[in-house]
Amino acid sequence: MDGVLKYLKDALARKDVEWWIKFRNPNSIIKDHLSFFYCEIAFYIIAFLTFSHAFRVGGRYKWLWIASLLHGLTVECVSYFLPDIDNFWHAQSMVMLLGQRLPLHIVLLYPGFIYTAAIAVSQMKLRSWAEPFAVGLAVVLLDIPYDIMGIKLLWWTWHDDDPNIYDRHYWVPWTSYYFHAAFASSFTFIFNLSRRLLCQSTAKFQSSGCIIETICAVITGLFSMPLGILQFVPIYHYFHDQLNIHTEVCLLLLIATYFMIVWSSDRAPYLNARIGGVSKRSILELIMIVLFHYSLYIYLVITEKPQYIKSTGYHQTIGSCTEKVPVNTPFGQVLSKRKHLCLTNYDEDVFNFKCLKKQPTNGAEWYTICGTPYPNHLEYIIVVTAFCVFGLFFYFQAMMRSGHLSPTKAAKVKHHKE
Repeated sequence: MDGVLKYLKDALARKDVEWWIKFRNPNSIIKDHLSFFYCEIAFYIIAFLTFSHAFRVGGRYKWLWIASLLHGLTVECVSYFLPDIDNFWHAQSMVMLLGQRLPLHIVLLYPGFIYTAAIAVSQMKLRSWAEPFAVGLAVVLLDIPYDIMGIKLLWWTWHDDDPNIYDRHYWVPWTSYYFHAAFASSFTFIFNLSRRLLCQSTAKFQSSGCIIETICAVITGLFSMPLGILQFVPIYHYFHDQLNIHTEVCLLLLIATYFMIVWSSDRAPYLNARIGGVSKRSILELIMIVLFHYSLYIYLVITEKPQYIKSTGYHQTIGSCTEKVPVNTPFGQVLSKRKHLCLTNYDEDVFNFKCLKKQPTNGAEWYTICGTPYPNHLEYIIVVTAFCVFGLFFYFQAMMRSGHLSPTKAAKVKHHKE
């Protein structure tokens, strides 16, 4: 923690504006990395739509949006400053923050995913103890096609042999799905709990005023990450680190647990959970988001040719094949990972250096990587499209065949005159 505080103190003392924010000419992205340009623009559109919905509907909806943005800033900033979890590098977008490590659109991903999922799940009218887990599952459904296509199209890269992300699914770490489920459920739990503890309003999405709601949003933004990390301890860290069980099994155990909790609640629904006939205007922006999001990834998996991609930016530092650094676990076990990317012995099928005349030299952390062709393009099309269809089906059921949007004002009660 002292190292984090020192880093932040040094950063705050910087006078170099470009460390805080740096702009990139979109023409270079369009030329070498067109799909990443699409990704960035897509998240600006999704963020605008969620923002528009939140502030159009009002009440606590706008505070949910703000809290999810604060949560995203917390997660991303802490990730770059803690060595044990600093294991990924984003491609360079048009707007980069924090020493060109954080693309602006990645911050906006959090309200894009969490806000959309939270509102859809709120229409299902689940019990309060089940709702956070449903949001976690709903966020994972949005994330899966993004994660599969994102790593294949070099929107980011992962550390080559970090034990926490070593087990992969189409080169996506299983822990990435675990992360989205655990952190989104923790976010929802703290957001709802803070309302119960601090707010006196009767309606779930009725605002309790700027001061109270700001406190709730800040609490949610700061403490969702620690609670999300705690969810890794009983299933992932114990089974994976102590018992050497594959991360896929750990994730399936988490998903199964979430699903059973949600299903238990949905088996005994509230009376207003199956009304149907939901006003499309009340959730118009969210309908647009879901259709746009899944359509984009179906389009990308069919049309994009990753073998022509060149991604220049920060990646794992090139260097020694033997130097190791420790990776500490909650149970006191010390694992290890290579400090550098070993050019003669790395296991990343999504990129190589064949498009370059000369490979990067030892010590390089800013260099170009080249995309690789699909090992089986048809398989990618089927997998990504299947998850998109599954996601569309879930969100249709949640948003169009469940209850109405929660009101932002308490219902007025008429009193008979004596």
